Amino acid sequence: MQNIKYILLALLLIFSSCKKDEATPEFRITLFNTTPISLQEFQENIRVTISYQHPEGFMGFADPDYLSLEIHDSRLTNPDYYHLQPLSPPNENISIQGKINVEIDAPFCFGNGSSETLTYSLRIQDNKKSWSNTITTPMITVNK
Repeated sequence: MQNIKYILLALLLIFSSCKKDEATPEFRITLFNTTPISLQEFQENIRVTISYQHPEGFMGFADPDYLSLEIHDSRLTNPDYYHLQPLSPPNENISIQGKINVEIDAPFCFGNGSSETLTYSLRIQDNKKSWSNTITTPMITVNK
Protein backbone atom coordinates (compact mmCIF):
# COMPACT_ATOMS: atom_id res chain seq x y z
CA MET A 1 0.00 0.00 0.00
CA GLN A 2 2.85 2.36 0.88
CA ASN A 3 4.51 1.62 -2.49
CA ILE A 4 1.35 2.53 -4.41
CA LYS A 5 1.29 5.94 -2.69
CA TYR A 6 4.90 6.58 -3.74
CA ILE A 7 4.22 5.48 -7.30
CA LEU A 8 1.13 7.70 -7.54
CA LEU A 9 3.05 10.61 -6.04
CA ALA A 10 5.89 10.11 -8.54
CA LEU A 11 3.44 9.97 -11.47
CA LEU A 12 1.70 13.11 -10.22
CA LEU A 13 5.02 14.96 -10.04
CA ILE A 14 6.04 13.79 -13.51
CA PHE A 15 2.79 14.88 -15.17
CA SER A 16 2.54 18.17 -13.30
CA SER A 17 6.07 19.16 -14.32
CA CYS A 18 5.41 18.59 -18.03
CA LYS A 19 4.89 21.84 -19.85
CA LYS A 20 2.55 22.15 -22.73
CA ASP A 21 4.30 23.47 -25.84
CA GLU A 22 3.35 27.06 -26.36
CA ALA A 23 1.38 27.64 -29.51
CA THR A 24 3.23 29.36 -32.29
CA PRO A 25 2.06 32.95 -32.52
CA GLU A 26 -0.04 33.55 -35.58
CA PHE A 27 -0.38 36.50 -37.93
CA ARG A 28 -2.95 38.68 -36.19
CA ILE A 29 -4.18 42.23 -36.32
CA THR A 30 -6.23 44.05 -33.70
CA LEU A 31 -8.21 47.26 -33.95
CA PHE A 32 -6.57 49.80 -31.65
CA ASN A 33 -8.45 53.02 -32.46
CA THR A 34 -10.85 54.61 -34.97
CA THR A 35 -11.47 58.37 -35.17
CA PRO A 36 -13.74 60.13 -35.82
CA ILE A 37 -16.88 58.00 -35.60
CA SER A 38 -19.23 60.86 -36.45
CA LEU A 39 -18.38 63.41 -39.16
CA GLN A 40 -19.57 65.67 -41.97
CA GLU A 41 -19.26 64.15 -45.43
CA PHE A 42 -16.15 65.20 -47.43
CA GLN A 43 -14.74 67.02 -44.38
CA GLU A 44 -12.60 64.57 -42.39
CA ASN A 45 -10.60 61.46 -43.17
CA ILE A 46 -11.06 58.37 -41.00
CA ARG A 47 -7.96 57.35 -39.05
CA VAL A 48 -7.71 53.68 -38.08
CA THR A 49 -4.85 52.40 -35.92
CA ILE A 50 -4.13 48.68 -36.22
CA SER A 51 -1.91 46.65 -33.90
CA TYR A 52 -0.16 43.81 -35.70
CA GLN A 53 1.90 40.77 -34.77
CA HIS A 54 3.59 38.46 -37.27
CA PRO A 55 5.84 35.62 -36.05
CA GLU A 56 8.07 35.70 -39.15
CA GLY A 57 7.95 39.38 -40.12
CA PHE A 58 6.51 38.72 -43.57
CA MET A 59 4.37 41.86 -43.84
CA GLY A 60 4.46 44.35 -46.66
CA PHE A 61 5.93 44.15 -50.15
CA ALA A 62 8.83 45.94 -51.80
CA ASP A 63 6.87 45.94 -55.09
CA PRO A 64 4.64 49.04 -54.91
CA ASP A 65 2.21 47.44 -57.37
CA TYR A 66 1.40 44.64 -54.92
CA LEU A 67 -1.67 45.59 -52.90
CA SER A 68 -1.78 43.77 -49.56
CA LEU A 69 -4.04 45.94 -47.39
CA GLU A 70 -7.76 45.31 -47.93
CA ILE A 71 -10.32 47.90 -46.77
CA HIS A 72 -14.00 47.13 -47.27
CA ASP A 73 -16.70 49.78 -46.85
CA SER A 74 -19.82 47.97 -45.58
CA ARG A 75 -22.00 49.86 -48.07
CA LEU A 76 -20.08 48.55 -51.09
CA THR A 77 -19.87 45.12 -52.71
CA ASN A 78 -16.13 45.04 -53.36
CA PRO A 79 -13.23 46.12 -51.14
CA ASP A 80 -10.41 48.51 -52.06
CA TYR A 81 -6.76 47.41 -51.92
CA TYR A 82 -3.67 49.40 -50.98
CA HIS A 83 0.09 48.91 -50.87
CA LEU A 84 1.79 48.22 -47.55
CA GLN A 85 5.56 48.79 -47.36
CA PRO A 86 7.76 46.03 -45.88
CA LEU A 87 7.81 46.14 -42.09
CA SER A 88 10.95 44.04 -41.56
CA PRO A 89 14.42 43.95 -43.15
CA PRO A 90 14.61 42.12 -46.50
CA ASN A 91 15.26 38.37 -46.35
CA GLU A 92 14.98 38.35 -42.55
CA ASN A 93 12.79 35.96 -40.60
CA ILE A 94 12.11 37.86 -37.35
CA SER A 95 9.03 38.25 -35.23
CA ILE A 96 7.57 41.74 -35.53
CA GLN A 97 4.82 43.65 -33.79
CA GLY A 98 3.69 47.23 -33.73
CA LYS A 99 1.04 49.63 -34.95
CA ILE A 100 0.02 50.81 -38.41
CA ASN A 101 -1.87 54.06 -38.95
CA VAL A 102 -4.29 53.87 -41.88
CA GLU A 103 -5.98 56.99 -43.21
CA ILE A 104 -9.17 56.43 -45.22
CA ASP A 105 -10.39 59.24 -47.49
CA ALA A 106 -13.35 61.26 -46.21
CA PRO A 107 -16.54 59.27 -46.74
CA PHE A 108 -19.71 60.68 -48.26
CA CYS A 109 -23.40 59.74 -48.27
CA PHE A 110 -24.65 57.63 -51.17
CA GLY A 111 -28.38 58.15 -50.65
CA ASN A 112 -30.75 61.08 -50.22
CA GLY A 113 -30.93 60.87 -46.42
CA SER A 114 -29.33 63.34 -44.06
CA SER A 115 -26.92 60.71 -42.70
CA GLU A 116 -25.63 57.18 -43.27
CA THR A 117 -23.82 54.66 -41.13
CA LEU A 118 -21.01 52.37 -42.21
CA THR A 119 -18.19 50.21 -40.94
CA TYR A 120 -14.83 49.37 -42.47
CA SER A 121 -13.43 45.84 -42.42
CA LEU A 122 -9.67 45.53 -42.79
CA ARG A 123 -7.22 42.68 -43.27
CA ILE A 124 -3.60 42.32 -44.42
CA GLN A 125 -1.97 39.76 -46.68
CA ASP A 126 1.56 38.61 -45.82
CA ASN A 127 4.39 37.60 -48.15
CA LYS A 128 3.25 33.97 -48.04
CA LYS A 129 -0.12 35.10 -49.48
CA SER A 130 -1.89 34.30 -46.18
CA TRP A 131 -4.49 36.75 -44.94
CA SER A 132 -4.67 37.98 -41.36
CA ASN A 133 -7.88 37.89 -39.40
CA THR A 134 -10.45 40.56 -40.34
CA ILE A 135 -11.11 43.49 -38.01
CA THR A 136 -14.10 45.81 -38.19
CA THR A 137 -14.34 49.41 -37.07
CA PRO A 138 -17.16 50.64 -34.86
CA MET A 139 -20.20 52.11 -36.61
CA ILE A 140 -19.31 55.43 -38.26
CA THR A 141 -21.97 58.07 -38.93
CA VAL A 142 -21.59 60.33 -41.97
CA ASN A 143 -23.78 63.47 -41.94
CA LYS A 144 -24.61 65.68 -44.92
